Amino acid sequence: MSENNSNSYNSKDKDYDLYIEERKILVDSLRESSRTFDKAILTLASGSFGFTIAFLKDIVPTPFENTKWLIHFSWGLFALSILLILISFLTSQKACLKQIENTFEIIINKKKDMQNTWGNVTTILNYASIIVLITAYFIWGLFVFLNY
Repeated sequence: MSENNSNSYNSKDKDYDLYIEERKILVDSLRESSRTFDKAILTLASGSFGFTIAFLKDIVPTPFENTKWLIHFSWGLFALSILLILISFLTSQKACLKQIENTFEIIINKKKDMQNTWGNVTTILNYASIIVLITAYFIWGLFVFLNY
């Protein structure tokens, strides 16, 4: 191999190694961010659910009759938020498995335009859990406002 080809190869090889290293760092960062998000939603929803029960017991033990539906509705939303994030754990696993299959098909079998629907489902579930959790806080806040 000539000196020119060797230098060219080494330069491309170094670029590729840098790309792979950066990609590993970003994938690890994404994984950690996802874990933190899931834990935050679970903690907020379950903690808030418990807090609302304590609030109802200790601060507003006899709420107005026409507002009881608000606390029940907020509890349902807190539970739904937890359920959505738990389901997203499963769809996230499915998305990873599908991506492994897709990567094999793209690299080995040279297929193009491989879709990963499970990744889209996971994203929708994550956004839905946030929206449901925020709505639960709003409904619970309305309950507190009307009864406190």
